[in-house]
Amino acid sequence: MTDLTTFFEKVKTKFSDLKILSLTTADGFSVYCHVNSRLHVEDEKVAAVSSSLISLSNAAAQQMMGHALESTTIETGSSNMFLCNTQYNEKKCVLCIVTGAKENIGHARYFTQQIAKLISKQ
Repeated sequence: MTDLTTFFEKVKTKFSDLKILSLTTADGFSVYCHVNSRLHVEDEKVAAVSSSLISLSNAAAQQMMGHALESTTIETGSSNMFLCNTQYNEKKCVLCIVTGAKENIGHARYFTQQIAKLISKQ
């Protein structure tokens, strides 16, 4: 776990307006969660929402588009949420990154996908 924590500490520096950085098992258990101190969101809620949204997104991509999901993005006026499938210790997981409006959406999406790939190699 210390290697993962060290890895995520480095990842946090890649984002200028990071709100949430979370790795969750596909069945909704938190592996790692960093929530900006300005937010009042529990790790368990982040895990539950991440696993539920990725499950729905995986099903929609497969059933409606006929292809595997690459990522899901949710945009609001003040934040963006990026979700990617990944694996950690041979378990299916979900990477969730939430950024503020100051973050470039293309930059955040790219780094989210790259981070998901790096996690799966650990």
